[in-house]
Amino acid sequence: MRRRSLLLITAILLLAPMVRAGTWTNGTVTNSFGSRNYKLWIPDGYSRKHAVPLVMMLHGCTQTPDDFAAGTQMNQVADRENFLVVYPEQPAGANALKCWNWFEAAHQSRGQGEPMLLADIIKKLRGTYKVNPKRVFVAGASAGGAMAAIMGATYPDLFDAIGIQSGLAYKSATNLAEARPAMNHGPADPARLGQLAFQSMGKTRQKMRVIVFQGTKDSAVAQVNADALISQWAKTNDYLDDGRANNSVDDVADDSSQGVVANGYAFTKYVYNDRSGKPLMEKWIVQDMKHAWSGGSPKGTYTDPKGPNASEEMWRFFKG
Repeated sequence: MRRRSLLLITAILLLAPMVRAGTWTNGTVTNSFGSRNYKLWIPDGYSRKHAVPLVMMLHGCTQTPDDFAAGTQMNQVADRENFLVVYPEQPAGANALKCWNWFEAAHQSRGQGEPMLLADIIKKLRGTYKVNPKRVFVAGASAGGAMAAIMGATYPDLFDAIGIQSGLAYKSATNLAEARPAMNHGPADPARLGQLAFQSMGKTRQKMRVIVFQGTKDSAVAQVNADALISQWAKTNDYLDDGRANNSVDDVADDSSQGVVANGYAFTKYVYNDRSGKPLMEKWIVQDMKHAWSGGSPKGTYTDPKGPNASEEMWRFFKG
């Protein structure tokens, strides 16, 4: 009898996380630039009695919201930490490979194109659910990572921090012909792009916290782009704190540490502080990882479970 009771208790404990799993709901936004569908994950602990954080996840090329959710496992983090997760969907009609059009000038400014559509998703969810407006974040992979950088530059009033896996700096390319060279070699002048991002923010400008992940063997988006992202956002934040380019924030790491994932890859974490000495940016370089979401699940595409868990680390960084 005692053995049977212990087995029953064990079964209940194992099933508990499944019982507390959240649920999906679908939505659409439409404006003068078109429409986009999205999927929203609502954790079981959500209640309108308390405002919760919101994370926007932007998938990479050829991916879907379901695929990206399965690979990043961000919903599981949301179930534990009680925050909403929205996955906008880029249709093939907007890009044949379902890439966010980060490389087109028409989608790099506030009030137009895909940035406006994505911003309208955030605004709709803030009006529909109990969202803490100061705890909204955007993260993305590859083309989605590049678009996350654009969202930070065009709608800084909506996002408190951005997370980028294998992405590119703001305006690394402004047309299709420039996209591949930027992916292979990075932008020529990241500091100039930092100034452009600052200018893009306009009257809504504010400090932007940034966390970046990159594999050293990524053949789709070269490692130099991770360095360029830090350089671009360092210059943007340099302008943001006092309106001048005086290196009050720079791209020289204030701290670094190394680690190894059990049965996985080695990595180096770099930390960059603001002028007060508080961490403002992080860069994680993962040795031997290719074009993949670091620490992701094989249930999704473009993931590598042998890297440090980007979803967990991004959430840690986001919540501060």
